[in-house]
Amino acid sequence: MYIPVYLFCIWDSYRTTVDMNRVYLLAEREEHRFNSFALRALEINYLDKRNPVLSVLWSLFIPGLGQLYIHRILIAIFVIVWLVVFYYFSHVQEAVVLLILGKVKEATPVLKSEWLLFIPSHYGFASYDSYINTVENNRLFEKELRNHLTENYQSDGFKILKGQKVK
Repeated sequence: MYIPVYLFCIWDSYRTTVDMNRVYLLAEREEHRFNSFALRALEINYLDKRNPVLSVLWSLFIPGLGQLYIHRILIAIFVIVWLVVFYYFSHVQEAVVLLILGKVKEATPVLKSEWLLFIPSHYGFASYDSYINTVENNRLFEKELRNHLTENYQSDGFKILKGQKVK
């Protein structure tokens, strides 16, 4: 039963991605405006410029902090909860305490490798996700800023001459 569900998820995510790309292209061609500020029950989202490297560093420190840095609260909670689950079931904390106490031979059998192997990919996901979303949010911020400045401060007669120096 798992394989058909897995194949459906792959197919559906591909189909959804293609549809979203088409919607993006239409919105880009029509210069459609998007909401740059949203106040919801769980979060306040607004566009601002963030540092992608700082986002990755926070995610490497503890997965989920990079998502908090860029105001993706629900994803951050999800990532942090799963990190706690992986740490709990892999018994990493016990092994670290035993290592600190100098009981190296007792630390290794405590670890549960089937849970421990999830942790590196979890760190990788959190770091990658926070970096990509920070870069994309920065692009949206720059586009929104460019549109705002063009609409409110650029004169109607202004023309950029491509390939020529402006005098």
